[in-house]
Amino acid sequence: MTRRHIAIDSLALLLTFGLSAGLNAQSSVSGQVLQRESGAPIMGAEVLVVGAAARARTDSLGRYRIAGLARGRYEFEARSIGRSLGRHTVIVDGEAVDGLDFVLAPAAPELAGVTVIGAATDALARVPGSARVIDERALRALQPRSANDALRTVSGVHVQEEEGAGLRANIGLRGLDPDRSRSVLVLEDGVPVALAPYGEPELYYSPPIDRMSRVEVLKGSGSILFGPQTVGGVVNYVTADPPALRRTELEVRGGGSGSRFARATVGGTRGRTGAILTAFDRSAQDLQGLHYGIRDATGKVVVRTSAGDFGAKLSLYDESSNATYVGLTDSLFRAAPRMHPAPDDRLAIARQAVTLSHEIGTGATALRTVAYAYHTTRDWERRDYTYGPTGGTLVFGSGTGARNRSFDVAGVEPRFRSLWTAGGITSDLDLGARYHREQARDRYLTTTAPGAVPGVRDDERRAGEAFSVWVQNRFALAPGLDVTPGLRAEHFRFERRILRTRVRRSDGTTTTRTPEDVDIRSGDDVSELIPGIGATWSPRPLVTVFAGAHRGFAPPRTKDALIYADATLAPSAQVPDPVSLQLDAERSWNYELGVRAAVTPFATVELTTFRLDFTNQIIEPSLSAGSAAAAALANQGATRHEGVEIGGRVDLGRWGQRPYTLALEGNLTLVDSRFSADRFLRQGSDTVNVRGNQLPYAPRQRAHAALVFDHPGGLEARVDATFVGAQFTDNFETRAGSANGRIGRIPPLRLIDAAISHALPGLPGVRASAAVKNIEGRAAIASRRPEGIKVTSPRLVSLGLVWSF
Repeated sequence: MTRRHIAIDSLALLLTFGLSAGLNAQSSVSGQVLQRESGAPIMGAEVLVVGAAARARTDSLGRYRIAGLARGRYEFEARSIGRSLGRHTVIVDGEAVDGLDFVLAPAAPELAGVTVIGAATDALARVPGSARVIDERALRALQPRSANDALRTVSGVHVQEEEGAGLRANIGLRGLDPDRSRSVLVLEDGVPVALAPYGEPELYYSPPIDRMSRVEVLKGSGSILFGPQTVGGVVNYVTADPPALRRTELEVRGGGSGSRFARATVGGTRGRTGAILTAFDRSAQDLQGLHYGIRDATGKVVVRTSAGDFGAKLSLYDESSNATYVGLTDSLFRAAPRMHPAPDDRLAIARQAVTLSHEIGTGATALRTVAYAYHTTRDWERRDYTYGPTGGTLVFGSGTGARNRSFDVAGVEPRFRSLWTAGGITSDLDLGARYHREQARDRYLTTTAPGAVPGVRDDERRAGEAFSVWVQNRFALAPGLDVTPGLRAEHFRFERRILRTRVRRSDGTTTTRTPEDVDIRSGDDVSELIPGIGATWSPRPLVTVFAGAHRGFAPPRTKDALIYADATLAPSAQVPDPVSLQLDAERSWNYELGVRAAVTPFATVELTTFRLDFTNQIIEPSLSAGSAAAAALANQGATRHEGVEIGGRVDLGRWGQRPYTLALEGNLTLVDSRFSADRFLRQGSDTVNVRGNQLPYAPRQRAHAALVFDHPGGLEARVDATFVGAQFTDNFETRAGSANGRIGRIPPLRLIDAAISHALPGLPGVRASAAVKNIEGRAAIASRRPEGIKVTSPRLVSLGLVWSF
């Protein structure tokens, strides 16, 4: 995409909201907001038009007034901190509407975490940037096998398959490398979930979509509230809170590849206490040779007291599979694309997490404190292998290497929110801090034959300590105009301690360094100020223009603090100490400008232009990124990502005034991601300047479309189609595929899914469902890493039943 194209799209954007601003508004709505228990007025409550930025705050008598409304049908919402939402629908016909009152009851507390966007129906209109919420109803209709199926529906999001089951999410936003989701901050109920969020933000554990009630994706300046990574955006998985009434739900599902799924959820509220428990078991016996089993149990409890609302959440996760880093070679892919190249590899992941929360507040202020801790183990045993003489075959040895890691993470995070007014300007203040610690133990165990006692080749410990503070304030400067500046400060101190490691000599022998030789330590610290500013303007109801700029930041990975500078040593040379790479943090400036609007009562559209300028982007050289040596790690220098996201939805059922929904929705992302400054790299015996080259795993086009049908009689159906453009897999834009499958252009790919469910007549609370994933069943290249070609999943058909009572 050229700068001229960006300019044209930006001009179209400006014309869109300029024309919208010219339409005449004609009327006003006013009323009062009251407490349900006493009838007393609520001061500082917010009343707004759903889907727009038009709103007002109540005065000391609880009164409000919203002016400038054109003729039409509007939904109004009233909110106050610590109280449930109030909603009314009103038809404005040109006359002033007075007496639209709201009576708000005390709200059930949110549990053990925070949301990124919020559950209110106006939440997207208030976000200073591009954002998307996939709600519970959409998740139910999608029948996702993993979170990948849901995230594909979001503009700007590129999801890369690895083993075909979505066990490990690889998420990239706006042309950023999706490998292990390193450039995206992934949260569950507002709490980080990566192995070590600061030092090793890899997503080997992916929150299971099977127990989520919604997914929030935030790409704008508001992400500075949720560090440390702010370069790409935020993905927040939100679990269900206890229902007001007792509810039990049982679900079973089964299908091809020996896949089975069973889930039970029970919850309810009694008096001041609410609880919910969800447990599930998901497995497959032969998914392209992959077998896996996942067992998960998550419980939440909340207690409301005069001292505030107390919440607790406990999650237990266990996964076992024969997933592998090894991919297919070029010749194996052509001969048998659905084969598993290393069926004897073994992966085991276990995670235990606890979150405690406390919230206390009034109608205008609230203090919410969250404490979190989790322990994750990731043990991966892989068969040793080499390539045949031509590089097109895999030759497995009798030995194995087990890469066993464990991580302990803990932190505490108070967040203060206040609605306040000064000088006639109403404001919404967010203020918070976080103290965070993380520790990792990394061991490499080797065997020479099956059943042999393993030996320890590498052993190290890594630790990090972080402190961050942030402040953001939304100023309502004029009716429909909000400006939201913010600032985040991060300080991260880290250390790497090598207890045992191996150094290879040029004669093929190795030398092992142990603590008896030397206790090798290295560490550093990094501090960063991360500013951001966003703005939203509603020139008319149901039209919101948004703009933002913020600093992108990601701390250097702790594991990369030390490496050996030389690949091999002379036979008699003394083993040197490792050297520090002194990697810089990853930094960028991120900009966006967009508009979201309800063009008609049955059609919505969103258009966003964006630009990410990296002064230093680090392309990770880990095994999962296809690197063979840690020495390849480098500060990659300047890169640029610029593009356009276009999305929309048209409800033909509402247009035709039918009782059902028949909607066509879709989005298109065009992004150009390139090295933007001189960068000289070795390619064989040559030195090549890659300036202007497209970045690896950054498709220039990505599109998604869906046809959705929802009938009040209980029938839901949808068909989804996803297109991903061609991708390069190295810095040199190599087109021809290598014999080992690791390098080469990935052709465009297309995926089509379908799902349907229906409430069974005569059986209250029972729904039957069916889904088909990858209807065409084509074996296409999804990735060429970690170590060869990974293929899209086969056609999968599943049937299920859900019983709610």
